[in-house]
Amino acid sequence: MPTTTSPPSRSQPSSASRRPGLLRTGQLAFAVFCVGTALVLGRREGDVFPVIQTAGVIGYLLAAPLVAVCALALRRPAGAARARSVLIVFHLLFLPLQFLFSFGNFEPLAGMALSAVFVVLLKPRFPKLGRRARKVWLTVHVGVAVSWLGLSLAMTVLAFAGLTAGTHAVRHGAYELMHLFDLVLVIPSMAVAVLSGVVLSLGTPWGLIRHRWVLAKFVIALSLPTFAAFAESKWVRSLQALTKDPAAEPGGTGVALAVCLATFTVLLWVAVVLSVVKPGGRTRWGRGSDRAGRGPGQGAVQASSDRPAPARDTPVTVTEVRQLAEGVVALELRRTDGGTLPAWQPGAHIDLVLPSGRVRQYSLYGGHHGHGDEGAPLAYRIAVLREADGRGGSVEAHALRPGSSAAIRGPRNNFPLVEAPAYVFLAGGIGIIPFLPMIRRLDAEGADWKLLHRGRTRPAMAFADELIRRYPGRIAVSASDTDPRPALDALLGAAARGAAVYCCGPAPMLDAVSAAMRTACPHGRLYVERFAAAERPPRAADEPFDAELTRTGAVVRVQPGHSLLEAIREFEPALDFSCAEGVCGSCETRVVAGTPEHRDSVLQEHERDRRDVIYPCVSRARGRHIALDL
Repeated sequence: MPTTTSPPSRSQPSSASRRPGLLRTGQLAFAVFCVGTALVLGRREGDVFPVIQTAGVIGYLLAAPLVAVCALALRRPAGAARARSVLIVFHLLFLPLQFLFSFGNFEPLAGMALSAVFVVLLKPRFPKLGRRARKVWLTVHVGVAVSWLGLSLAMTVLAFAGLTAGTHAVRHGAYELMHLFDLVLVIPSMAVAVLSGVVLSLGTPWGLIRHRWVLAKFVIALSLPTFAAFAESKWVRSLQALTKDPAAEPGGTGVALAVCLATFTVLLWVAVVLSVVKPGGRTRWGRGSDRAGRGPGQGAVQASSDRPAPARDTPVTVTEVRQLAEGVVALELRRTDGGTLPAWQPGAHIDLVLPSGRVRQYSLYGGHHGHGDEGAPLAYRIAVLREADGRGGSVEAHALRPGSSAAIRGPRNNFPLVEAPAYVFLAGGIGIIPFLPMIRRLDAEGADWKLLHRGRTRPAMAFADELIRRYPGRIAVSASDTDPRPALDALLGAAARGAAVYCCGPAPMLDAVSAAMRTACPHGRLYVERFAAAERPPRAADEPFDAELTRTGAVVRVQPGHSLLEAIREFEPALDFSCAEGVCGSCETRVVAGTPEHRDSVLQEHERDRRDVIYPCVSRARGRHIALDL
């Protein structure tokens, strides 16, 4: 397989853009909730945390009109974007405030849950933190989180000390100290740990709801203060008052408190383990928005504005070479220094830098356990088809042996798995490789999918027999030397409405599927991955144009016969690129102004009117000027 790169997925519109009426109604309901909660807190009599109760009344009275105004502004296109931004910031800030309001009150806990739900529905996109800011926030988060864990352990020890103490002084002193810790140390550390964790998740590629381990930590972080407000703080105060009497025993309340705090400590250690192991991969929304910046719609410019880092070669060693089929070998690659490799998602590919310096792109299909599409694997697995009449890369890759040295770049994912009600996979020869982790994931999730695998001969079709054994009834295998050409119209016509049709294979197959989609499956969406750049119709002679690099102010002249990439690299030599043929997508650059003339093979046909991105290795400007985020 000489190259494996592809067009991206369509962007997934946010819940807010799909259901603006529902979001607006929800915000108005939250404004009503704020007014009602303020009235309840204002009328409640009691001397428990009176300052916090008064602050809650004021906070909810101020929040109600702000939320109501933003909700009404959502119906006006001119102000919807600003109102949405204000609501995102408001709910993120109001969430920890409501946690403070909840001490001595239960109503703010419902507000916390509502704010968390609205943050998820609004799907915020934040600028990524700079290196210095990230280090500062990370230092604060780790330091305070460790303090929170230490305090939880100390409170647990005190709870068991109060429960088992043989003297009144020790018993009552333990609960007195716990009450002091609860008010002075635990509450502030808990609030700062949650807040700093949210900032880090939103300000880094991890995201708050993109990865399961981050989402799990977020749930733990919110569940602990919620349960503390309902039970733990109440029990501490009750035991503090009860044990003033020398004859009083902690009883069932003391046991419940000890078990509660021990559970808190265990959950906090679980959060620590989640941070280190990072299990579970991406959430459904995270997978669907993996390449959201590549499609049209809100968020595309934001996601594309993060410049890709220049390519870095990671030295690797070939640790296994295995024959998969006639002319196809699998290579297992591990870091030379023994470290882990970057996590990847189904559809991703890497650049393989061969000993000669040749660079070729290959799809990833497994890791060190054969299921490495999640987490940080120790190894990558790729498959290489030997092409004797190619440019020499596949022949050199076939000559590698265990112990051979090479290097890799990436991974990158221009062929991600999108959300869809059903999936149809069409693989031509070695084009089966990117689909292996996709169908592995979809089958585990119980999704509706089917696969057609077509090849020259059955012995040359890698994984065909294994797929039939593993997924009976879902796989159709066809060899051109023995079987008639599959009826694409019938196959595609039977696809469910909204189905995602994935195709990877040689150009004639892609052309046939593209033509069949227009007539047999207009109700689906086609995603293709190409082995090489697509043939484009001839154009008139290129015209010169100017490219403005907005970050530096430089303006470069791009002459006919020269690429935009060549001109840019005179001023920006660190700009990443690999194939230089408009296939791999590594040189993706954000467009600030002007209209690109897309000549790449990365964008889908329905994305070729995009004006926010360009692949400068082959594409040019439509007009005399274009401004780039460089």
